This record gives sequence, structure tokens and C-alpha cells, in this order.
Amino acid sequence: MPVLNVAIAGFGTIGSGVAHVLAQHSEHPDAKINLAGILERDTQGKFVRSWFEKNPELFYESPEKLLEDPEVDVIVETIGGSGFARELITKALQNGKHVITANKDLIAVHGAELMEVARENGRHLLFEAAVAGAIPVLRLLKDYLQVQDIQGIRAILNGTTNYILSEMETNDLSFEEALSQAQDLGFAEQDPTNDIKGIDARYKLVILTYLITGQWFAPEQISLEGIDHLELADFEYAERMGRRIKLIANLRLSAQERVQVYVLPLMIEKDDILTKIAGSTNAVTLTGKYAEDITLIGKGAGSLPTASAIVSDLNKVQSHPEPFPPPAASRKLAIESMDEINFRHTLRFEVRDHPGIFGHYGKIFERLSINIYALEQLPQYHRIGKEGEETVIFTLTLQNCKEGLVQKALEEINQADYMLKPVVLLREIV
Repeated sequence: MPVLNVAIAGFGTIGSGVAHVLAQHSEHPDAKINLAGILERDTQGKFVRSWFEKNPELFYESPEKLLEDPEVDVIVETIGGSGFARELITKALQNGKHVITANKDLIAVHGAELMEVARENGRHLLFEAAVAGAIPVLRLLKDYLQVQDIQGIRAILNGTTNYILSEMETNDLSFEEALSQAQDLGFAEQDPTNDIKGIDARYKLVILTYLITGQWFAPEQISLEGIDHLELADFEYAERMGRRIKLIANLRLSAQERVQVYVLPLMIEKDDILTKIAGSTNAVTLTGKYAEDITLIGKGAGSLPTASAIVSDLNKVQSHPEPFPPPAASRKLAIESMDEINFRHTLRFEVRDHPGIFGHYGKIFERLSINIYALEQLPQYHRIGKEGEETVIFTLTLQNCKEGLVQKALEEINQADYMLKPVVLLREIV
């Protein structure tokens, strides 16, 4: 089996991790993957400086030199972003080089276009590391499972948000405190928007949806809600209901050529395996038509877990240089409107104590044919503050109903002058 020559484009956290793993593997006498080059503009950065000092001959002067190098079989793209990286991947494929990337943002937005370029040129475009780090979920879907028999996925795909939610639940930290702690520990970026708003998880769900259905959906087609609106009261009420709160990426194939797909904070029963996933760990549960659920658990991010997934893709190119066909789209699916999906909804209210509040809610729900299942108020949230200006926090759990009806009710409820904050809505899959 010939040696596979690899060049790494981008030598930050992930690129240096790949180089480290390849260096370790090169010590094995049967090593068949060789680090042949590095493309990095800043050769004095903290990850790259020592490599440049020891092996300056590995470094390319320009992207053009890399693309023209006939000795390079595979380019590992770890630059990130969707501008230069997209151009580099396109040109690499057109120049007959395989490409491996961990760039979930790019693949989620431009995956259809780039996969077509790869197909036209008979090259691999692999992205195992783009979803759930070292968890081999993409490999499992592509190589081992009958994807036509998969009925759904429920997944924790973002370690930052899972860490924050775990800390809020177990250590009674506010959202702001848990986020700050995550940043101090390196679990969250200084700009955490993509994580806490659910955008990162949505990108990954786009890729998983493609592998199962054979269709690329645009990220903006997938309904999304982050976690930055959650407060400690939500976790206390969830605990009373025997539930935990997790940011879940959900895919469910439904009838009439439709698919339910969304990223939302959901309440989950405590005996569900996903509630046991704490800290920055990721997990993916696959539901099959004929088999028991399969749950994969592992680190979803970090230098070495991501590098491990990239090297796994390199091994695939080494053993199967001819790319496999893309997943087949056996039928054209449409995303089911969120308004039509049934959930069990729990609504948390924060109001100025006022007579007639429940009567007002009752009339709105009755008009929309929504039934109330339960009302709960914890003692610590009854009449907070000074006399005459007391705040009351309570929850209403509704019987299963369509999301659209609840949204109509909230549009009216949130306009009431006694509402101190918009209603916080938590859902449970039914």
C-alpha cells in the first residue's frame, strides 16, 4: 500500500493536533501516512513556531505552491471560515487532491456545492471531525448502518452549552456565571454566540440530516432556539417534574414525505440516557426502524479528539482511494413546519402580582382550544419583593398541542401589562 502524503492548511489548535498525532503514528514501522507539508501564514504563532524552527522545509510559501505540489495526495483544511477555506478546498479538489476538513460551518452552508466538485473530480471530501469530534457518528452512518432504516436522531452536539446547562443544574450557577466559568476553562470562546444561540449545533444537524436523508437543507430552514434565556427557576421546576434540560438537535422522519428537524432546549425524563451526559461531552442517539436505540458518547471538541477524527478520515482515504457514492435521496422530503409539531409545553411566567391573571390566561387558552394540564408555584417564588410590588413566578404545563397554537397564545399573553418578562417556553417531545 503506497504512502499517503498529507499537507495541513492552517496550523492552529486543530492543525497542530493533527500534526502531533501523525508524528506519533510515524514512529510505527508500518506507518503509511506522511506529513509532507504545512501551509500557515504566521510561522511565529504559539502552535506553529516550534514546528517551523525544526522543519522549515515543510512550510509552503503560498497556497499556490501547495496546490501545485504533485507529491501531496490529501489536504487537511483546518483554517476555518467560509471564504479562503472554500476557495482552497474547491481548487484542491479540482487539482486532483482529496480533502479532509473539520469546518462544519463551511460544510453546512456549502456542502452540496463542494460535494459536487469532489464527485466531478473523483476525489474524497470527508468531514468526520465536523460533527461530534472523536465520536465516529458520520463513519457509522456512512459505512455501517442502513440509513434508510434510521427514523430519527436526538443529540447533544455542543459541549459548551452542555457544560453551561450542567453547571446551572448541579451547582446553581446563573447563566452568566456558568458561561464565564466555561470561558475560563477554555470550553467557550470569548465570543460564544454560535454556541449559546444553538448555531453550532444547527450546522452539525444539517450535516447529519444530509447523511440520513441524502438532502442538503440550508441552516436557516432549521428552527433554532438557544439557551441564554434560561434561568435557575427553569431547572428547579424541571427537577420537580422529574426532568432535565438539554440543548437537543432533533431529527425525526414523519409521514407524508416530511421531516421534523430543529435545535431547541428540551425537557427530558431523567431516565433518558441523554440526561446523564454532563460537562462538555457530546452524545448522539440513533433511532432505527428495526433495532434498539444506539447512543454514541464522547468528546465533541478539542485539539486531539478532533485530530483523531481527521486521522480516521485519512486512514479511510489510505484504504479506499476511490470515493464512495454520496448518500442516496430515495425521496424528496420537506421540513415540517414548527407550528404543526406537537409538544408538551411548560410555560414559566414572571408577573407582577395582580388579580385576575389566571382568568385572563384561561380565556386565551380556551379560545385556542388549549387545555391546561398542571399549575405549579414553588414557595420560594411566591410574592417576592416589597408589598404592593410583589413578583410571582410560576409554571403552567399544557396538554399536548401544536407549537403554533402556543405561539399565538404567547403573542397575546406577553403584551399584558402585568408581565415582567416574556414567557419562557420549554418543550418536551411527545
